[in-house]
This record gives sequence, structure tokens and C-alpha cells, in this order.
Amino acid sequence: MDETFEGVLAVLQRYISPVNARALLVRALKEEGVSHLNLSPDNLRRCSGALRRGLGLFVPQSQREAALREITEFCGSDSLTPTGCRLEIREEMDIGRVRAEARRICGSVGTTSFVMQRVATIVSELARNMVLYANGGVVEITPPSSAPRRIVVRAEDRGQGIRNLDEIMSGRYKSRTGMGKGLLGTKRLADHFEIETNSRGTRVVAEVKV
Repeated sequence: MDETFEGVLAVLQRYISPVNARALLVRALKEEGVSHLNLSPDNLRRCSGALRRGLGLFVPQSQREAALREITEFCGSDSLTPTGCRLEIREEMDIGRVRAEARRICGSVGTTSFVMQRVATIVSELARNMVLYANGGVVEITPPSSAPRRIVVRAEDRGQGIRNLDEIMSGRYKSRTGMGKGLLGTKRLADHFEIETNSRGTRVVAEVKV
């Protein structure tokens, strides 16, 4: 068996059972089309997202960062550090792009599937509002860098603002187009939510605990 494979496996087995450790690593390699017979630090880093997703399922949160740190040290690089994104939202297809980025970032920090779905839904709703009502905008997703660990979503547009914000956020607003439901849903999904709006545009910040 490849030395690098055995080394990573040994790290994982300090945190999860041997059976789960092997299954996690084999699946991560398979997703990236990497052979365990020719595993190097470079192609191991290609599997970082899948490894983090697996660790999010098997390793308790209190130990997750220690496990990731050990793997990073094993590779001799900090390339497993997750990166965020900033995307311009102009049309319908951009909603899918930002949703995919949300899932990538959640996977890179090892969130549970439930957290991943929350973040993906938040960015989808905010991006959809931009396309429908503000002629586009920008969505930025930032992975956690320190405690408390939270993924932060910032969305900003240059539309005309939301005139009936209080009514929308209270749940009293009714619309055939669905306008307002996305904002209220985002607030309910987020652990922290802020919104500012005026005639020059709207800015939303939503945070989700990891």
C-alpha cells in the first residue's frame, strides 16, 4: 500500500474507527479520480474538500480542526486552508453558480449536510432576489477563520431598496411573485441576520454556525 495513503489513514484513525477512516479516504480519492497506489501530497490536496466533508460526518466538531491540521502538516503545506468566493449575480444561471460555491466552501470546512443545505439555500434566495428585483448584485461567502466558527454570507445590490421591509420581515407581506419570502426564509435559516436598505440599494449579512 502507498506510504502516503497509509500516513493519511493513520491520521484519520486517531479520530475515527479504522473502517470509517478507510472508507472516508477511499471515497475522497475516488471522487477526484486519484489512485491510492500513486498518492502524493499534491493530489491529496485535490481531495481536501471530500476529506473535509467526510470529517464533518464522522469527527466531532471539537476534534475536527485538529484532524485537518494533522493532515495539513502531513502534506507539508497549508493548501488545505479553505478559500471563500465573491461572485457577481446578473442572471438566472449565476444563482446555480453561487449555490455550487456555497456547497464547495461548506465541504471545505467539513460542515454537516444540514449546515450545507442552510447556507446553499440562503445564497440561492439572496441571489434570486437580486436577479428578480435589483438587476443583479454581488454575493460574498467567507469561511470561518477563528472562533466562533461561522460561515458568513454578504449580499449587496444597487437596486431601489425595499420600501416595506418591516412588513416583509414580520411575515405580513403577501405577494403573488413571492417577493419577501426569500428574505424572511433567510433570516430563519441564519444564526445571525442583518439587513440595511435605502434608495441606493440593499445589503444583507447572514451567518451560519459551523
